[in-house]
Amino acid sequence: MWKRVTEHSLYWAAHEKSGTVMLTLEDASQGSLRHLSKVELAAFGELLRHEPVVWYHSTRGDLTTEKHPFDEEERC
Repeated sequence: MWKRVTEHSLYWAAHEKSGTVMLTLEDASQGSLRHLSKVELAAFGELLRHEPVVWYHSTRGDLTTEKHPFDEEERC
């Protein structure tokens, strides 16, 4: 299910050389994007800072900046 991202935090684990994006969603639930390279972490950080609306799919872990995303089941 798509949920709007309301807050985000970026974390970098230097000893693991791995990044994580922690997301707070519109219903106060949490989401995350883990095991990111430094380039991926920077790209997601830019997207989250500059896009006015970002959606997170709570079961697949996908992100989109569509105006209002639909699940594949809803598109049929």
